[in-house]
Amino acid sequence: MALKVLELEPLKKKKLELVLVETEFPVNWDVTKPAGDDDWNLRIVSDAYIKATTGLIEKHKPRFAVEELGMRSRDEFLFDNPLVEVFKKRGIPHEAVDIDESALGYLESVLEPATKLHADLMAEAGKIKASGDKSKKATWQDMMVRAEYLKADIDAEVDAIRGKIREAWMMMGILEQASKVDAATMAGMCFCDASHFDGFASLADQLGIDTVKINMKKSVKSMPDSGTVTDFLKASVLEVSPIKVKSKAVQEKILYMFDTDAFASPFDINMAYDAGFDVVIPFSGVTADKVARLVQDAMFSRKPDAPTCFFVGGSNVKEADKVAEQIRKSLFPPFEHPVVVDPRGSHTTASATVAKTVEMAGKHGWDGITGKKVAVFGAGPVGQIAAIIAAKEKCHVSIVETWDKASKESIEALAAVLNAEAGQDAVPIKGVFAVTDEEKLPVVQEADIIWSVATAGVQVVSKAIMEAVAGKGTKLVVDINAVPPAGVDGMKAKHEDKEIYPGVFGTGALALGGLKYVTESNVLKQAAGTKGMKLFNYDVAYDTAKTVLFGKKVVVAQ
Repeated sequence: MALKVLELEPLKKKKLELVLVETEFPVNWDVTKPAGDDDWNLRIVSDAYIKATTGLIEKHKPRFAVEELGMRSRDEFLFDNPLVEVFKKRGIPHEAVDIDESALGYLESVLEPATKLHADLMAEAGKIKASGDKSKKATWQDMMVRAEYLKADIDAEVDAIRGKIREAWMMMGILEQASKVDAATMAGMCFCDASHFDGFASLADQLGIDTVKINMKKSVKSMPDSGTVTDFLKASVLEVSPIKVKSKAVQEKILYMFDTDAFASPFDINMAYDAGFDVVIPFSGVTADKVARLVQDAMFSRKPDAPTCFFVGGSNVKEADKVAEQIRKSLFPPFEHPVVVDPRGSHTTASATVAKTVEMAGKHGWDGITGKKVAVFGAGPVGQIAAIIAAKEKCHVSIVETWDKASKESIEALAAVLNAEAGQDAVPIKGVFAVTDEEKLPVVQEADIIWSVATAGVQVVSKAIMEAVAGKGTKLVVDINAVPPAGVDGMKAKHEDKEIYPGVFGTGALALGGLKYVTESNVLKQAAGTKGMKLFNYDVAYDTAKTVLFGKKVVVAQ
């Protein structure tokens, strides 16, 4: 049997109102259907429920109806089903919907190894207990603990299938029925367990479908005094009446923070809370191969439109890029969420660095930074992103590797990677290997703009170099290093567009830090208020930094 693909796409040129009707009794469902056929297990439907349903049909005039299949087979659904007869008499199509059998078979096969292992653990633990050997009590306890943890994982998987995954499959069945109706506007009915109401409503909202929720009030009236079965059957009356329910749950904004380092950054965690996220959940040591499972667990356990966001951090920029890409690949309609990429603050810090330089350029009579020569001292995360942004701004960029353990070949290889990321419209980035003052001097002499973005506490441009270029035209310097010694000799962290040598104007880490903070805060606030897939990377961060600096209103969704 071919595996049917789950595809949820909005109806084309059709408007649907979906009436969700609670089944008379809860619908039981499990991954594995019990063995054997038993006609006594068919769905029970009372005359009172049918009467109430008839009233709903007259009121809403559905053009089609679907019903949650549950544990029944298709044949059992059609056999002796009063609802089928109700809709058949009125000429209204009525179909069963549930998870596709081939998809369910695949999910069962995925669960099977864990289920078998749990059974084996319990069996082995049972043998130890039955033996009465107290010397093995610790082993027995370890087995039972592991079995409980495994059972919790299995139960979580089954709950996801029972709820969110089945709801998506059933919604696809609803869309298929609606697509067959030759009408621009229509109503459809879905008979299902009330536990699915919120899930269906959330999916419907993503697909542009209006929903009406109908709970059924059920009771037994005229209880006889004797309480005997015979008197009860004679005297009591079943009553079922529809109740329209209007409810909208308030959902917390959750940020899942995937950090490539051994510890997630407290700075980013605090920023996320202050930006409006209700819950921030950090994961450390994340690599791209771990992402798909984490993302799917996060999104399948919530409604598709739940305010869920993913943040990628860590000092390993290359791995962080892979993590971000895997997150994007793991998201699919209607489970789409915003992704913020800022490994070790590189995207927001680099964006603040470039934007601050643009501001400085205006103060010194430059018409922006386009066409200017930029020397980026430091080939780490911030330097790489700053170089890309500057290249896109049509600057002539040299990214300078000052670490003596690197090589000319390694920095040139990095420059090639950065050029690929910047794209064909950007000015090509040049990689330069310069460890000594003699090698650095010509780079600084040629540059209009110098960015010191190397490791904290490491001086990359000496006083001798700066004195050699002083007084020979205007140069703008930004140094992100707040740890002495400064990256550029003569710079102080508090400097803001300060003339540190004749004709050389510098901005230090503290002056830059305020802009970086506001930029990251606004990016996170935008992400917290975003529905659907949007990538918040250096492009968004740079636009945000410029908007903050140049007085335009920053639109932040709340």
